[in-house]
Amino acid sequence: MTIKKPLDLVKFVSSVTVLSDGTIPFNVLGDTTEFVSTLYKPVYSLSSVARLTLEDIKADKIELVNVELDPNTIVAQVMKSDLATYNPRIYALMVSVVLESFALLYSIEAASTNLQYIATKDFLRIKENINYIADYFGTEKKYRSMIETLRNMHISFGYLENQVDVIMSNNWTVR
Repeated sequence: MTIKKPLDLVKFVSSVTVLSDGTIPFNVLGDTTEFVSTLYKPVYSLSSVARLTLEDIKADKIELVNVELDPNTIVAQVMKSDLATYNPRIYALMVSVVLESFALLYSIEAASTNLQYIATKDFLRIKENINYIADYFGTEKKYRSMIETLRNMHISFGYLENQVDVIMSNNWTVR
């Protein structure tokens, strides 16, 4: 079964550069100072499930549909903003969080065997990154409107974390 996803969404999640170990590299020459949160520490890496999903994207296993993204989605909001140029590290982290979300939903829909590679530490890392991004957005007025969406994503990851075993054992599908 071919899965159909919006072109802009797939382009967004596949824009992240990732090394074979899952690390997201950065060119540190001329890099701006990284935001320091007193509560959260970002982890610039991807889960195995996200890396497997990127491989499926590169292998054209996901059919692209040219439809407009809902303007209320985090992807549309980030694409409409200047985040990619204003703070490339936060942008890359945001792409990685959306990719992790995309990868989990794609795995439930089409590649449920990939879910065996997701671990509790992956969910903890993703939620930590979401909190870090939200903390940063709180310091920049122009990004504050995205915080609520990030909080909803955090809650959704919590639900998914607690349901992965059930989804795998029951072979659920998303319709």
